[in-house]
Amino acid sequence: MHSFRYDLLAEVNIGDIISLDKGESTHLFKILRAAPGDICRLLDGKGNSALARVEKDKCLSITEMEKIPPLPGGALHLFLAPPRRQKMDIILKQCTELGVTGITPVICERSVALPDADSVNGRWNDLLFEACKQSGNPYLPQLFPPIKFADSILAAKERCEVNFYGSIAKEDEDPFAGKENTVKNIGWFVGPEGGFTEEEELLMKENSFYPLHMQCWILRAETAAICGLALLRERSVRKS
Repeated sequence: MHSFRYDLLAEVNIGDIISLDKGESTHLFKILRAAPGDICRLLDGKGNSALARVEKDKCLSITEMEKIPPLPGGALHLFLAPPRRQKMDIILKQCTELGVTGITPVICERSVALPDADSVNGRWNDLLFEACKQSGNPYLPQLFPPIKFADSILAAKERCEVNFYGSIAKEDEDPFAGKENTVKNIGWFVGPEGGFTEEEELLMKENSFYPLHMQCWILRAETAAICGLALLRERSVRKS
């Protein structure tokens, strides 16, 4: 079943007649050639989902509504030094499929791409919602403005109870031990293609960030971002 964006979903009721915006309507009626009686799903990116039936005059009637709870475990916050455009697009789509809560672009010493506000607020947001529709994720990840690395450390400590960064060194302790059902927000830091500098890694250690060991070899940024989120999702669910 195809999903479509409808931002006003919280304001409608079963039986209401609604119309999609131009882009979504074009996709439904011109590309998919929807006919009266067809059923589609609507999402607003805030956890609301609905089934709608195609009516005449390119309208939809709401037939079912549901508020979908967030995924179990802690909310995942990705702090990422963005790679170049195509790789970043892949990360945005895949981390949405994994149910990431927030994405913060981080400017590191070795950053190779500096995102502009138009990309973050426009094209990136569109990519995230497309991934929501494809995967069925009812929660649109929140995009935060790009910030410098030192500021990202402070932001992570404010938002998250536990923060991680990728490391080939094995962990000395389980950061979730003794914190069952208390870790509500988890931060995951992924550096640029050249990796974090020694100074950046030292700053994370000084702020009680934990190394997340995935394997003994260095991973590409796009691989580390997705693998780390998947591991942290599994560990937070197991400990909750």
